[in-house]
Amino acid sequence: MAKKQEQQPVPIGANQNEQMLQAFTLITNDGLQTLRVFENAKYRTVAIIDHLNNDKYPNLIRESISFFWNLTLSRNSIGNLILYFTYDKDAAAKFGTMIFNSMLRSIFKHTTALPDSLSIENDVRVNVNTKDINYFFNNRLIEGEKAGVLIQAMEHVLT
Repeated sequence: MAKKQEQQPVPIGANQNEQMLQAFTLITNDGLQTLRVFENAKYRTVAIIDHLNNDKYPNLIRESISFFWNLTLSRNSIGNLILYFTYDKDAAAKFGTMIFNSMLRSIFKHTTALPDSLSIENDVRVNVNTKDINYFFNNRLIEGEKAGVLIQAMEHVLT
């Protein structure tokens, strides 16, 4: 007689966390595609940081930082992943809100609950005030690629 195999308990929010990780990747990819129209490589570059081995900030999971935005995936006090989006003040002043609006559409597209699916839309935080993201972005570019840091520049595409 076969021994009944016990199921391992699923952590609270585990499926939501998987969906949030997937949403983060999809949103980052959408953002990268949006940047392809810029001639200057600086505006087409994104640093993707994997914080899983970061002992200093154990709640940080991943970040996508560009000249335009900071998209941060972080763990809250009960272990659920939360997505934070902040837009850069210089990018807004120089280029307006086209990229900002595009990123918001992508965030809503990939986090809005569909019928018969888990809801992750309540785990999104959009900062209504622009911030100085370029300081962090430029530091990442200066430091270059290293363990847990991928710097990617999209190929320029004429429109």
